[in-house]
Amino acid sequence: FLLLFTLQTPSWTDDIRDFQIEGMSVGDSALDYFTKDQIKNAEYKMFKNDKYKTFVFYDSDYKVFDAIEIAYKKNDKKFIIVSISGGITVTNKEDCLKKNDEMVNNLKDFFPESQSMSDEGFHPADTNGKSKYYRTGFKINPKAKYFEVEVSCIFFEGELANNYSSNAGITIKTDTFNEWVTHEAYK
Repeated sequence: FLLLFTLQTPSWTDDIRDFQIEGMSVGDSALDYFTKDQIKNAEYKMFKNDKYKTFVFYDSDYKVFDAIEIAYKKNDKKFIIVSISGGITVTNKEDCLKKNDEMVNNLKDFFPESQSMSDEGFHPADTNGKSKYYRTGFKINPKAKYFEVEVSCIFFEGELANNYSSNAGITIKTDTFNEWVTHEAYK
């Protein structure tokens, strides 16, 4: 299984801006990869508070992932990426968990000194309690307040499976974005 992101610098880096998903990094301008029209047409509301905007692109030309999801600050004219995710669509729970485990093990091998934490639960959008998530967060930079890298398997069942694609993926987030998600996004 391929390492699902690349580094611009050696593996001892502790700056998440050095990680790339399909060539894109936190801190880059989304305008370097997409037009304003593409971004605006692909936006959707993920959180109750709209301080940050999110958009997703599916592209068969991506090397590893099926889709990329990016967040940026609402009125940022440069569309600076504060969170980027890459997802691989899966059709069964076993494949989702297998890809999730492979990504987690790659990160643990690559960053043996990093702090990590795993959990699982029911997806908050599923009121019937059928759709589950499995995730592991990594704190790469010891000075970071939050886990900057998250690996997850989200498997939708029941009604949500009609609207969402189950996937295994990886997300890279800035501490500022993590702070907002933790304290403001759902207010």
